[in-house]
Amino acid sequence: MKTMSMTLWPALALGCLACGCNEQLALSTLDVNGVTREYGIVVPANPPEGDHRQAGPMPLIVAVHGGGGRGSFPEMSLFEELADQEGIVVVYPQSNQREGNEGEWQLNTQPDSRHDLDFIEALVDRVSADHAIDPKRIYATGYSLGSMFVYELACHLGSRFAAVASHAGTMPVVTHDCPAETPVALMHLHGVNDTIIPYAESWDWKRWASVGPMLAIPSLIDFWSDTYSCQEQRQPASSSSQHTVHEACDGDVRVEHHRLTGVGHEWPETVNGTSTHRLIWNFLSEFSKN
Repeated sequence: MKTMSMTLWPALALGCLACGCNEQLALSTLDVNGVTREYGIVVPANPPEGDHRQAGPMPLIVAVHGGGGRGSFPEMSLFEELADQEGIVVVYPQSNQREGNEGEWQLNTQPDSRHDLDFIEALVDRVSADHAIDPKRIYATGYSLGSMFVYELACHLGSRFAAVASHAGTMPVVTHDCPAETPVALMHLHGVNDTIIPYAESWDWKRWASVGPMLAIPSLIDFWSDTYSCQEQRQPASSSSQHTVHEACDGDVRVEHHRLTGVGHEWPETVNGTSTHRLIWNFLSEFSKN
């Protein structure tokens, strides 16, 4: 088991600096249980017409930033273009460091530590009240620590999210509480050269017993494919990644994984010739709640 030093969060912040997170958001505020939380939002200025956009309310993507990444997200300008092109609302929740917490987003959520989950639910409700959001097409994506928190959403808020996609994160080996009662389609991207969140090794979260050791990525994929009782596995042809698809899963979801060759912790510009933001949307947009 690999032991990480206490410089984890500065390292994660440096990882964000290397991934194109240099754009800054204008932030709005939301009161959640007496705490002021912040978020950024992108609404399409001129939602397009045509066959590529489903009629009716717009889909929503919740994009969760990494450690030290407040006010930014990888490929933000491309996600903004995507919002205009496809008629999507993109919202960027901002972390809130709590005293005694292990990081900027709560991991291994328990009944007495739902502050971030409560924030996300309140945020989805706020955006849905302000804009025409399709409740069947609510999605999440995350980077680094944000990728880790995305799995908290899959564990606890599966009734709200149709699909999630993330890069360069993982989840605890032992989850205190992950009911995962409603299946959520998942796609995980991870670089085999990642020295911050190792690909093939479990690692210790120093000092924070509430989180504990973190899963190696193959074990992360196995956790979700087993949780959803996926019956079939295939590997489509790919060039820059080893692409594995677990399907015939509960709830008609899929668990997909891109094992990225020659990639570290940084957010890749493309995967198999497709822009990473577009790859993520192509996956998310296949799923909707019944």
